Parts: sequence; C-alpha cells; structure tokens
Amino acid sequence: MPLLTMRTRKTPRKALNVPGRYFTGLGEPVDVTLSDLSEGGCRFPIGNQKLNIGAPMQIYVASSGPHRASVRWIDDGQAGVTFASPLETEQFEKFQVSHVPDSSIDDTPGDFEIVPNALPQRYC
Repeated sequence: MPLLTMRTRKTPRKALNVPGRYFTGLGEPVDVTLSDLSEGGCRFPIGNQKLNIGAPMQIYVASSGPHRASVRWIDDGQAGVTFASPLETEQFEKFQVSHVPDSSIDDTPGDFEIVPNALPQRYC
C-alpha cells in the first residue's frame, strides 16, 4: 500500500540563505539568516530569542520590507513564519536567481512600525 503524503504549503519553498531582520514590537530588531523562503513565508533560527506561535512581527527579506508576518511554528531552535501578504512573484524570483541578495546594512531600512496587538511577554 503506498504512503500518502500530506502537502500543507500553498507555494514552493527555495532552499537558500537570505539575510533578514525581524521585529516583534518588543525590544530591538533581530538580524537572522532566512531559509526555506517562499512567496508565503520562511524559517530562521531563533537562538535565545523568545517567540510565541501566533505572535505578529515585521520582517525584512534582504532589502525588501518590512513585511507583516506571524509565527506559524517553533521547533528545534527554528521558527517558521507566514507573511500576511505573499511576496511579489518578481521579488521571489530575484531571490531564487541570486540565492543571496545584497545584504548591505545601508540598503536595509531600519524603521519598523508599531506592531498592533503586541502584548509584553514575560519569561521566567
């Protein structure tokens, strides 16, 4: 009997490393390396950062953004996020071709907006 595989992603992912930066509305922006990028989301290592599933955030993908997103899953030191609005196809294709877009700090805007509904989180 063949095994059935459940497909949960709406868009294909590209295994590549892209510089990124996210902001949850609490504390300072965090620089990360994004991977498994798709038009609908990506994943990145969380290190010692505390994130909650469902938490809203803003994220830069290379010099593109900020894009509104939310944490979809957390597992084994990684977080997966879903973009509120998918990346434009042209942007995504650019990342696929270049694999590592320009990560110059000068090209990455640093202003983030207030994240609505972000509540302070306490960790003991």
